[in-house]
Amino acid sequence: MVNRNVRLKNLDGDYLYPYTDNIPTASTSVAGKVKLETSPVSESGNAITSGAVYTALTNKLDKTATAVKATSDANGNNIASTYALRRVAVTTLAASGTISLVDNSINRIAPTGNITFTLPTVSDNNAFHQILVQMNLASKKTINLGTSNYFAKTAPEFESGRYNIIYEYNGSHWVVGAIATGAAE
Repeated sequence: MVNRNVRLKNLDGDYLYPYTDNIPTASTSVAGKVKLETSPVSESGNAITSGAVYTALTNKLDKTATAVKATSDANGNNIASTYALRRVAVTTLAASGTISLVDNSINRIAPTGNITFTLPTVSDNNAFHQILVQMNLASKKTINLGTSNYFAKTAPEFESGRYNIIYEYNGSHWVVGAIATGAAE
């Protein structure tokens, strides 16, 4: 037997088409043919395959991951390491002896004995380096500031009282100065 294409007519004279040719397009209210998308397409009314959904989701962040935009600014700078924090921790230093200071730190000290500060080595001259030490000196002690470079070329002298000791790196040396703090006399 030979397969032949047959065209059928109904009693009204209309040609009849095989069911596979006249299935309506599927919609939310009509069952019918469904066109599949192999990847998500904006404003498409077609169904998406599970493989396309899987592929799209594998490119998304894990629920515990941090988005790059959450940790960087519009220029790609890491926020935590680029900008000053609103609240900065203050380190309490030992009360006597040799004390190593940390670059870009804020410190407090109430010396009970003589103090020698050692300063960090700086290798990045393209960044600003500064150290602050808030000192409450109950009685006169020997304070070695760790450098012989001073603001206004004058070494600070310490009597009892409160002082802010400020270090800045000028590209080749740590420079230091001190400001007495307290009520006006």
